[in-house]
Amino acid sequence: MQPDALAQLRDIHLPTEPAWWPPAPGWWLLALLILAAVGFIAQRAIRTHRRRRPLRRAVQLYEEIYTDCRAGKLSPNAYANASNALLKRLLIHGLGVDAARRASDAAWLNMLDEYLGDTGFSEGPGVSLGNRRFEPEADIDVDGLHALITRLLNQRDLVSGSPREGS
Repeated sequence: MQPDALAQLRDIHLPTEPAWWPPAPGWWLLALLILAAVGFIAQRAIRTHRRRRPLRRAVQLYEEIYTDCRAGKLSPNAYANASNALLKRLLIHGLGVDAARRASDAAWLNMLDEYLGDTGFSEGPGVSLGNRRFEPEADIDVDGLHALITRLLNQRDLVSGSPREGS
């Protein structure tokens, strides 16, 4: 008699589970892509933060100027002069707008209007930043000027260094 062929078979052994390390090449590629994306986003965030630094400092300085005016430490004329000087420094040195160096009176007010996207500087309370602030009895609307300058400084696209289009 022939021995039982089934009895000669060995038990079934399952293959070992694949190890989690090292990962497959696709996972390495995905990890590299994620690291590259994180690096790119971090670089952009740092660059934006640095580019906005002059604007943040200008906002701080402007708030000090306005607080001094409200406390009576600055006259309305001194407030307008200090605000104008701050905006001029911000555009020239902080944002690199060379055309602001030569701009004065109507040209300066029009330039501020372009950045604001409104006519508040040439036709509204912002006219106080033109030659009108040099008149002995200049009537300066401090609250209106404050609202206008605050609106200008709080624009997110001001740091782009280019005037707003079509506003």
